[in-house]
Amino acid sequence: MLQTDRTTVGDRKVTIMGCGGLAASVAITLSDQGYGIHILDLRIDSFNHLPPGKTQSGEIVPIVGDGTLQQDLLKAAVEEADVFMALSDSDTRNALAAQVASNIFRVPTVICRLENPIMQKVYAGLGIVALGATTLVAENAVKAASG
Repeated sequence: MLQTDRTTVGDRKVTIMGCGGLAASVAITLSDQGYGIHILDLRIDSFNHLPPGKTQSGEIVPIVGDGTLQQDLLKAAVEEADVFMALSDSDTRNALAAQVASNIFRVPTVICRLENPIMQKVYAGLGIVALGATTLVAENAVKAASG
């Protein structure tokens, strides 16, 4: 069941773009911690990653839409969000959505999945938390090797 007008249960609000395995896992974990979650994806079948109980209760509100478009972000309550996360599998879409959330909607904390280490540094300089699996694994491998 898709919800678009229901308020979320948590005091802190998070809007997430993308509902693949990573984003769904983050949404579920944050919901378990009491966050209210709105999650956007272009494909309705992506929401199959979410537990039906959480969507039916309004803890996680799935919205079919494009996280790079202002009107779809408004449907996902981005103007009320304390945190915006761009977690799709596209660096380009994530980068654009993060800029919109940061510069147009002034979301206080913006987190962006970017696999390109150069883009990560650029976006970090813009005040956006930029994360990527390659960098995280590389950092952990170096730490493990260093003892």
